[in-house]
Amino acid sequence: MSDVGVLGPQIGQLLRLAHQRAARTFAEALAPLGIDGRLFGVLSALGRHGPATQASLVNALDTDKSAMLRTVDDLEQRGFVERRPVPGDRRARIIALTPDGRKCLTAAEEIARHAAAELFSAMSADEMIVMRDSLVRFVGPR
Repeated sequence: MSDVGVLGPQIGQLLRLAHQRAARTFAEALAPLGIDGRLFGVLSALGRHGPATQASLVNALDTDKSAMLRTVDDLEQRGFVERRPVPGDRRARIIALTPDGRKCLTAAEEIARHAAAELFSAMSADEMIVMRDSLVRFVGPR
């Protein structure tokens, strides 16, 4: 049996456990802001790329339309984003951060840095670079 056949299930299980631990840590850390990882992901994408259509957010975050609709609705209800008309397209809307959304994003990014430092405290910088580079190759172009 190849190494992939032997190691694949172990790596898959470890990735699942790592995801669960990271998601739990970030959820607990972000809770005081009233957001979770799902909301943080969209706020972060808007912070990096600026206002975007819902369709472009779906593509950027590799999610489905209905999940994105719920997420944007949640962010809009909290006053963190607003929908603006797209000139020349009556059906499309641009999603943009509000001033409160920018404040929340700034606070969430600081919290995320601290949570990441806690999660990766047992790893050296070199180990983190190797893990990052390996994950980039793993999730790279399909």
